[in-house]
Amino acid sequence: MKILSSNPVYKRFATLCSFLLLLAMGCTEEVFVEPKLYGSISGQVLTLVDKKPLENVLVRISPSGKTITPDAQGNFRVDSLLVGKYSIQTTVDKYKTDITSVEVEENKTVVASVFLTLDNNQNKSPLVPTIVKPLDKATNIGLTTTLAWKTTDPDKDSLRYSVILFKEGQTTTVPIASNFFADTLVVNNLEYETTYYWQVITSDSINKPVYSEVWSFKTVPIPEHAYIFSRQVNQNSQIFSSNGTETIQLTTYGGNWRPVVSPNRERVAFISNINTDPHIFISNRAGKEMKRVTVVPIAGVALMDLSFCWSPDGRELLYPNYDKLYAVQTDGSGLRVVAEAPAGRFFAGCDWTSQGNKIIARVTGSTVYDNELYTINPGTGVLTKLVTGRPGKMGNPDFSTDGKRAVFTLDVSNFQNIEGRQLDSRVFLVDVATGISSDISTGKMNGNNDLDARFSPNGAKIIFTSTSNDGFSEKSLFTMDITGENRVEILKNAEMPYWR
Repeated sequence: MKILSSNPVYKRFATLCSFLLLLAMGCTEEVFVEPKLYGSISGQVLTLVDKKPLENVLVRISPSGKTITPDAQGNFRVDSLLVGKYSIQTTVDKYKTDITSVEVEENKTVVASVFLTLDNNQNKSPLVPTIVKPLDKATNIGLTTTLAWKTTDPDKDSLRYSVILFKEGQTTTVPIASNFFADTLVVNNLEYETTYYWQVITSDSINKPVYSEVWSFKTVPIPEHAYIFSRQVNQNSQIFSSNGTETIQLTTYGGNWRPVVSPNRERVAFISNINTDPHIFISNRAGKEMKRVTVVPIAGVALMDLSFCWSPDGRELLYPNYDKLYAVQTDGSGLRVVAEAPAGRFFAGCDWTSQGNKIIARVTGSTVYDNELYTINPGTGVLTKLVTGRPGKMGNPDFSTDGKRAVFTLDVSNFQNIEGRQLDSRVFLVDVATGISSDISTGKMNGNNDLDARFSPNGAKIIFTSTSNDGFSEKSLFTMDITGENRVEILKNAEMPYWR
């Protein structure tokens, strides 16, 4: 049978048969749909430094688009995530954004720990501290006071403080207290009549410290203490003032002794070896504004026994230098010789009264046991003998208020040794007109010495040092009437008194 392939009818029939054949064959194959697989992510967000959870953290799971907030312990969990790779983006204020990559597997929970570090670029510095109290340049501040200030931190960071405090004339950057949280600080043991400067340093432990302005205050004036004296501190003599109960140290550096108060009661002069050689210094009654007066040093037999005085008008200081008695103005100028000692003799101590314009001076020989008292005319320098021929170690004289009498001490035992020891030193009053003297240490205990006697400002009493004659016992200050009665101990561990 001959088939005509070119027949159009035939061609259409063949195409239809081919389609039906292919359709029949396709219906016999199975159709498969791939299932979706899921897993979970569990994690915790903590700070890197102290491993603590943070508040208001935002966690984004990409590319899922899911966003969650961890609980109070920093924990979070995301379920029903298609298996695959994800990134966990963690964001919170003040901390650097963290991106952690994980891969979710079928029916498993991938655990991720995220540790965040502070982003210092986001943190703002604390505000500059401002003063609360005492107000800047305040005066009459107590010796114990509270410093207070205020500041804030824009990021609510915890603030720590340090405080610098220093006296006028000093410079320091060393804090007196550091790294504390309170915005107040109690300071004590401040000095009288002293200007202090202080500054607060604030830190949030992130940014550089912030410094306040430098503020100042001045403490209360020194009280009107009646007594000025010397006391041993760490094997050095220092000057103190006291009212009998409260005691204030006026000097600190070097050795300082033999205080003498000015006629107007506002300044104190004393001997000091702070410059090696013994010189006379003056200060205000609080021990401030100290300056050296003498160019030629004070000198003579037995340095610690030497004494000096103010001129009655307070413009000059009169002091010994071996055979010369010098006067120098309180600014250090105008040095002049007032008197010269007899041949082979040396000046040791003096006092100057405005009553009759007289000077009284102790003069020694080559030893402390050879002493005489002279009166001197300050205009001519002429010496007149007052007390002579009294063997024994003698103390320096002091005029009474009216200038008619003087007080001095004398060891009546006439004991002598190389150390200059005394066994029975007593207080004597001498009549300046007659030279007649009398012993007023009638109430003194045996074995004790009365030393360094001086009149009270009203002339009614005498202040002096009393101590055992053993040479090492503690010294104390006493007062008594000019009759020698009513001996009263006023201070322990004290010597060389002056009644302010």
